[in-house]
Amino acid sequence: MRILNILSGLAVLFTTLAFGHLLHHHFLNAGEALHSPLFLAGMIICVGVGIFSFIGGCLLLRRGR
Repeated sequence: MRILNILSGLAVLFTTLAFGHLLHHHFLNAGEALHSPLFLAGMIICVGVGIFSFIGGCLLLRRGR
């Protein structure tokens, strides 16, 4: 069961890394949308999801203690 937690934790962390990379590119190529409150609210929500995903991956690696 420990191996499954490690593999799942690594999968979540790599997925979070890819998600952060996509957010970074989306933010850089936003252009005029960067000044839109709706765009900024969406980015804040996405960053929050990324943080929770990172924490979840770390907890899977630590056995969720």
